[in-house]
Amino acid sequence: MMKKLHVLLIGLCLLAAQCEHLPTFPLEEPFTLHIGEQKMASEDNNMVLHFSQVKEDSRCPKGVNCVWEGEVVTELILGELGKDTLDLTFRPGREKASVGRSMGYHFRLIEVNPYPTKGVDTDTVDYNIVLEVKKE
Repeated sequence: MMKKLHVLLIGLCLLAAQCEHLPTFPLEEPFTLHIGEQKMASEDNNMVLHFSQVKEDSRCPKGVNCVWEGEVVTELILGELGKDTLDLTFRPGREKASVGRSMGYHFRLIEVNPYPTKGVDTDTVDYNIVLEVKKE
C-alpha cells in the first residue's frame, strides 16, 4: 500500500511540476540523493529518481566487533510517473557489487550515509546515497 502511495504521489508531483522544477543529476558522474528527494537526469527528462526508503540497515556499527560487515538495502522509484522500483544493496568492502539495471540504465550505489555508530540511532530523514547512473 505504501509503495503504491509513493508512486501515486510522485506521479502527481511530476504532472503538476511538468518535471521542469526538479533538480537534475548528470549521467555518468556520482551525485547525492537525500531520502525523499527526487532528481531528473539532465540528459533525459524521462529518467526521474526518487530515493524512497532504506529497507534495511544491518551494517556493523562503528565501535562494535561483528562477525559480518552487514549491508544496507535502499529503494529507488524510477522513471517519469514512477514506472519502476529498484532495490540496491550496499555491502561495505564490496562496493562493486552494489549495482542494478532498469529501464535501459545501469545504477551503481557508491555510498550510503550516515554510517551507523554504536549507541547512536539513525533518524530515517538523515539518510543520503551517492549514486552513479549510466545509459546502457
